[in-house]
Amino acid sequence: MTQQIELSLDVQGRILIPPEIQRRLGLLPGMTLIVEKGEDKDVRLCIQPQKTILVEKNGVLMARGKPLTDLTNITQDERDHHKSERLERVNL
Repeated sequence: MTQQIELSLDVQGRILIPPEIQRRLGLLPGMTLIVEKGEDKDVRLCIQPQKTILVEKNGVLMARGKPLTDLTNITQDERDHHKSERLERVNL
């Protein structure tokens, strides 16, 4: 079943999809959408399947991909978090 909704472009040329429609379609930040030009003036917006590349590294199967958040300080952030939890437990 085909459903049609009216979308608009903002002043920078971006397609605006209402949050309710995003949830209904399962659209998440960072997903890639493809615009296909059809016959006449038809345009189709499609979700590009995410490409997960599996690689074997030292006998372990790993998924290679781009992180959704900045991982620069993740180790130190986790250490700090666990340290503060331990200090709270001993009331320091």
